[in-house]
Amino acid sequence: MAWLAGFSAAALLVVPKGLSVFAALLLLATLAALPDAWRSERVVPRALTLLLAAALVVVVVVALSMWAVDAPLTMLDNPSRALLLPWCAWLAWVTRVRVSSLWFGALAGLLVAFAISVAQVSLGVERVGSDANPIVFANAVLALLVIAVFCRPAQGRWPMHLLMVVVIVLANVAVIFSGSRGVLPGLGLVVLMLIVGTATRHRWWKLGGALGLLAVLFAAMWMVPWLSAQFRLDQLHADVSGFANGEVDKPISARIALLSVAWDAFRASPLTGVGIDAFGEQVDRSLYCHNEERHFCGLEHAHNDLAQWGATMGVAGVFALAAWYLVPLGIAARRIRQAQLGVPVGAAWTAAMLVVSYLVSGVTQSMFSHALSTSAFVVFVGLLLGSALSSEDAAAGDVTSH
Repeated sequence: MAWLAGFSAAALLVVPKGLSVFAALLLLATLAALPDAWRSERVVPRALTLLLAAALVVVVVVALSMWAVDAPLTMLDNPSRALLLPWCAWLAWVTRVRVSSLWFGALAGLLVAFAISVAQVSLGVERVGSDANPIVFANAVLALLVIAVFCRPAQGRWPMHLLMVVVIVLANVAVIFSGSRGVLPGLGLVVLMLIVGTATRHRWWKLGGALGLLAVLFAAMWMVPWLSAQFRLDQLHADVSGFANGEVDKPISARIALLSVAWDAFRASPLTGVGIDAFGEQVDRSLYCHNEERHFCGLEHAHNDLAQWGATMGVAGVFALAAWYLVPLGIAARRIRQAQLGVPVGAAWTAAMLVVSYLVSGVTQSMFSHALSTSAFVVFVGLLLGSALSSEDAAAGDVTSH
């Protein structure tokens, strides 16, 4: 049951309401695992306690901010999903579920994302996104690519290399059709780690080759008219220069202006922020919206994780965001160091790369302002860390038995 839950989460991630299947399977798998967990003599790892503490910090900080400004209970929807992180980790640890569930699910999910993107483009959609917005869709594709690449079996035979080429092509096509630029650094990081990580000899030469390849691809995005227009790279200069003249309704200029609004909000109330639901009001009150009717004035989050949490919840929000990111990353890094894996594959490596990809994307996007991005993070990182911890228990048992 836990295997099916993991598979469905990845395979149906970009399908409308697809995670409802995972929710049902998660509940059934938990109910099935409880009796064995109750009778088991296994000691709960300290890492699971840390994940629970981090999730509670997020929920408590958000709840206190809601209480302080009398915000509606709906504001707790996305942050409360942090509790899925320790829940999924515990389930994977108890059931010793294999990461093959996520790997096969991610392969299926990328194929589904590719099919959806091609279908929507054929219907004339300018920027595909399934039932989400294009940015969120692209983030979901990036998460699936991370799982497909780093959860793969460690064998380096040519069929696996060919499969990795296929999944990268599928992911890149879906991202290109989405027109999202925020995931491009994450995509580059995944490809770079894949090429360098599979190098057993001449690693530095392969690193240079990988960087050169990425540079060529980036140049192609600038020089190929269709790609440049799809990612709106042909508008970058006008966008940035327009900001100097007060233009804030373009993607880059809007993000710069939002950072300015967020900084002013944080300075006004550094300890508690302006309130969990008040960032939109700060945008309306900004100089950019005085006597102006602009698209910018309808934006409700800062398009940057740190700016959003700092502006709305102050230092406490920054601390909660750090816990959400750094606790899972620290646990994954410790497991990687203990395992001493020569190739970056496995549950711990995948969890670490997923957190890093979210960190990179969080520079230009508010990752936890969207239900799909939040759910993907807590579910996948939780299952991956729980699987890594269960394999650590098994290794310790083997040592003890000898």
